[in-house]
Amino acid sequence: MSLVVGVLGSPRRGGNSEVLLDQCLKGARDKGASTIKLVLRDLKIAPCQGCNQCLTTGECKVADGMREVHRALLQADAVIVASPIYFSGLTGQTKCMIDRCQSLWARENLVGKKVEHSRKGAMILVGGDPKAVFRNAQSELKAFMKGIGITFHSELLVAGVEKSGEVRSHDAEMRRAWEMGQELA
Repeated sequence: MSLVVGVLGSPRRGGNSEVLLDQCLKGARDKGASTIKLVLRDLKIAPCQGCNQCLTTGECKVADGMREVHRALLQADAVIVASPIYFSGLTGQTKCMIDRCQSLWARENLVGKKVEHSRKGAMILVGGDPKAVFRNAQSELKAFMKGIGITFHSELLVAGVEKSGEVRSHDAEMRRAWEMGQELA
């Protein structure tokens, strides 16, 4: 059975990013996968301290909620990161998580503790503005995934949904999120 990990980077619960992530995880479960959902705002995660200890050990010395995130990312067969777009970029919660994965990059690339199984990655990005710009967030998430040994697989970009939960009435996007979960399982 595969493990699909969903990472929610939204600072609010019940928003469009979470609705789509939940639908994606449902698609994975419907295909037989087990799932874990990590809600970054509920985890106490400090920013990277730049101490560089991880460059030699592959482990982050800061003991906080990132330990749970690191464990899940290393065990996952597929990872989905969902975030709203703020000023054409990722939320602070998502960016902080990515920065703290420097230790996973070091583990993979400097220390030689490579993950023994392949992992697929996907992203769900939601912008309130109908003309939302996703480029910056896409680039950062793809670089993050590549850096920690995850092969980018798919994305769902949704613009023009501002009201919390309104994406539920967007049948095509809800269907695509479910299908993405099926593909990743």
